[in-house]
Amino acid sequence: MGRIFEGMKRFLIDHFDAEGLEPVDDETLAFRLEDEDGHEWGCMAVAVEAAEQVIFYSVALQPVAAERRDEVMRFVTMANYGMQVGNFELDLQDGEVRFKTAIDIEGVELSDGLIRNLVDLNLMMMGVYHDGLTAVMSGESTAAEAIAGIEDDDEDEDEDEDDD
Repeated sequence: MGRIFEGMKRFLIDHFDAEGLEPVDDETLAFRLEDEDGHEWGCMAVAVEAAEQVIFYSVALQPVAAERRDEVMRFVTMANYGMQVGNFELDLQDGEVRFKTAIDIEGVELSDGLIRNLVDLNLMMMGVYHDGLTAVMSGESTAAEAIAGIEDDDEDEDEDEDDD
């Protein structure tokens, strides 16, 4: 196992109570996470040693049902538009939906700070979009309604910060 894999593994063990943290293969660590709001999802940290890249995924626990994939695809597209770092992905074949952040560390020392920024942003974004995503997956909401709700919540938080 290479330096990237070992660095990720050490970071995840040191910074998370990662339930069931286990190597999937020589490049991938997987675990399940529950955030402070009670949302649960799977996480995968991938070390692409040959390309000197680190990829972190937050993965919805259930695949999107075939009949909901078009609407979830709209949600993913709307969520991704304007997103500065990271993106949602939807596998139209099997319905897996996940959020990805990645960094290229060629010629750079892999530090806890780099990994923390990669992982924390990923987890924050999955937490922000989780309720909307699951509502669209279940058919409780359209993509447009879910995104509007998320953006309204985000604007409300920005206004609260401006008032301080």
